[in-house]
Amino acid sequence: MKLKTFQLLVLLLLPVTTMLAQDNVNMKFGKPTKEEMQMTSYAPDPDAEAVVLCRLTDVEYAVQNIGYLVDYREKCRIKVLKPSGARLAKVVVPYQVAMSVNNNIGGLKINAKSLPKPGGSSNSYFEGEGVSMTEDVFATEGDEEVENIKATAFNLENGKVVKTSLKKGDVVTTKLDEHNYQVEFTIPNVKEGTVIEYEYTVHSQLFWQLHDWYAQREIPVVYAKLDMNIPSYLIFNIEDHGIQRLTYTCTAGTLNFKLESDPLAKQSRVMTNHYVYIGRDLIAMPQTNHVWNSQDYCAGITGELKQYRLPGAAQMDYARTWTQIDEMILSSDDLGIRLNEHSPLAKELKEAKIEEIADQKERAVAVFNLVMSKVNWNGKYDISPALTTETVKKQEGSNADINLLLIQSLHEVGLKAAPVVLRTRDLGLLPYNFPALRKLSTFIVAVMLPMNTNVYLDASSKNGYLNVLAEPLLVERARLVQKDNKSQWVNLQRVAKSQTNTIINAKLSADGTLTGTQTTRYEGLAAMNYRNEKGITAFAPDATEEIPFTRKGKVEGNAIKICPFPTVIASNPFTAKTRKMPVEFNSLENHRVVVNIALPEGYVVDGEKKNTTITTQDKGLEGRILTITSDGNVQLSCQFSINKIVYPEKNYADLYQMYDAVMKYINEELVIKKN
Repeated sequence: MKLKTFQLLVLLLLPVTTMLAQDNVNMKFGKPTKEEMQMTSYAPDPDAEAVVLCRLTDVEYAVQNIGYLVDYREKCRIKVLKPSGARLAKVVVPYQVAMSVNNNIGGLKINAKSLPKPGGSSNSYFEGEGVSMTEDVFATEGDEEVENIKATAFNLENGKVVKTSLKKGDVVTTKLDEHNYQVEFTIPNVKEGTVIEYEYTVHSQLFWQLHDWYAQREIPVVYAKLDMNIPSYLIFNIEDHGIQRLTYTCTAGTLNFKLESDPLAKQSRVMTNHYVYIGRDLIAMPQTNHVWNSQDYCAGITGELKQYRLPGAAQMDYARTWTQIDEMILSSDDLGIRLNEHSPLAKELKEAKIEEIADQKERAVAVFNLVMSKVNWNGKYDISPALTTETVKKQEGSNADINLLLIQSLHEVGLKAAPVVLRTRDLGLLPYNFPALRKLSTFIVAVMLPMNTNVYLDASSKNGYLNVLAEPLLVERARLVQKDNKSQWVNLQRVAKSQTNTIINAKLSADGTLTGTQTTRYEGLAAMNYRNEKGITAFAPDATEEIPFTRKGKVEGNAIKICPFPTVIASNPFTAKTRKMPVEFNSLENHRVVVNIALPEGYVVDGEKKNTTITTQDKGLEGRILTITSDGNVQLSCQFSINKIVYPEKNYADLYQMYDAVMKYINEELVIKKN
């Protein structure tokens, strides 16, 4: 569809400077150079399957008397260098429909009356215009659409460039949910040696929302440029991020326009902020192990609306502080105003006499168990909950659906509880420099106990316990939202830990057979993961597993060689010599294994005792190795601790050596000789 409401002709007065000469980048789309067509490898990264030669993103605003329109014009040229690079012929473009300022906080339905109140001058910035704005603007739904899709594959065949263009029928639109759609197309005839070019425009009525932009991706990028000319009445907080940084300029500009509906109208002018971000020679940043979201470390920008003004209206502050966001959440129609409603399980809670449990932690556990006996988690994380009566009726729901029911039920038995909003780790980090409504993706439950202590619960942790949360929820920055400016930041990575304690009592016979019992106690996350793996349903702080075992060693002359330790670490997960991104562990961990062996009569341990402590410089990783011998017995112990979840890439060598040393010890054979 075409957006026709008071469409305006927009003239950008800032001069456009072509960077081709100074950067030696081909900016002319539709005409790959001879060098691009004959290119067989990319010198800075010879193993690259493909390389982005040039990417240009222009963000242009048009002014309306009821708001703004914005176009995101995307152009990209890619060289395919290996057969596997042909996968880049598939392009996916996300877009949104039926969005408004009201529902723009990650899905929460924000009441327009809860938005920050207007301030400043109410004079129109249109010369001669006096159009007024009403609260309806906040509730008006806007759409995005993807237009002007063009794509071509250029191949060199018999010395000639052969073009294969995308056909209209190759474009597919898919509905993901109520508000999210995607356009997908696959460029034909793409293979090793192909130069791919594509372009499209996302035409958006969502003027308050700035798309995230990543210059860096899973393949290297020679040149990427973002050019944004934003009316000065739209003030965005913008944060650039990445291990490699973008060059950046912001200059004053102007935007001239006139109403298409009035041919006699004079041109008006709006001052703009003209942002230009450029990335050059960016290394490939593929998704790798021990990183939740590689885009956290890719060069790019993210933005959030700070202030805006509509024609004839006063200046509006839009979430300048987290305190304002707290207020918006607490007054949201689907979460905030329902927090203090009665639980549909009030009768069951009363019959179970849960309110009479004196210990508040035990009371919270009883509430959780009752709620989870009535509803099941459907595997989805969300921030916008359904009516709790509907959740109970369906007997299942997202974590948001069940967590709201949990908060209401905790209130019913006299406990203080509140939502803790966050962005799950797989979706990336919250911006550090400004509040970000759109980035919030879910919430968990905090139970406030005496002595200023909190415990945390979530519907996705049915087999966990207090403070035992699923790994996607273990973020460094989550916000506990409360009334009367009592909201606070909490570090959930310090709340949940994973601990295993294994004791092995065994007897070694002269024929090299080791028999005994291995008893492991799992605590925290380790207990939850163990129960999930074994299909055990329980909400408890720990779990115990006892396994009888027999292991055969090697008998060589008068010596017995055997590896006494169980598999604590199957293999060193860090095999690469270097690393581009930090290492993100799933949680804080502590593993301890103690092996007690009764030796055959007349045998002793051969070789020196191994007693040592190894740590990284920052003590983020620690290992302790101990050997104790006595008459007829030997005790070996190994303890390995992860005390820091995020480990910087500059210290990667220390981490590799640490893992390597611990693995060598636990996989080393114990030599027993006849005395």
